[in-house]
Amino acid sequence: MRRLFFLFLIMFIATASPLHAEPVSLEGTWSGSGTMQSVDRPPQKLTCKINYKRETDKVFRLAAKCVTVSTSINQTAQLLKVNPGVYTGKFEIASYDISGRVRVVVNGNAQTMSFQSSRANGTVNLKKS
Repeated sequence: MRRLFFLFLIMFIATASPLHAEPVSLEGTWSGSGTMQSVDRPPQKLTCKINYKRETDKVFRLAAKCVTVSTSINQTAQLLKVNPGVYTGKFEIASYDISGRVRVVVNGNAQTMSFQSSRANGTVNLKKS
């Protein structure tokens, strides 16, 4: 009886889903849309294509091109993996002399990137391409 209990216990543990599955890798190309709010303009819809390259186990380089009805924005950032599926760092938009904080949360094949600076903030929802 005791052996049967342990056999069932082992089978249950082996087939149970993990509590914290590692999300899809951040590395690669992602695309999607969201909104951006500048301090001196109404909110604008934007579409983005973002490429992430791994630099180390926990550090990624971001290169993004986002477009609105009125402008095109090239953004760069360096991100640090702070938890499974969660990355934070500093972004820069050199052509507009804007820099600030960026946070990326990956959930399966989807991610949400939020950014904030003294001059603009926004959120973009992306899917892995």
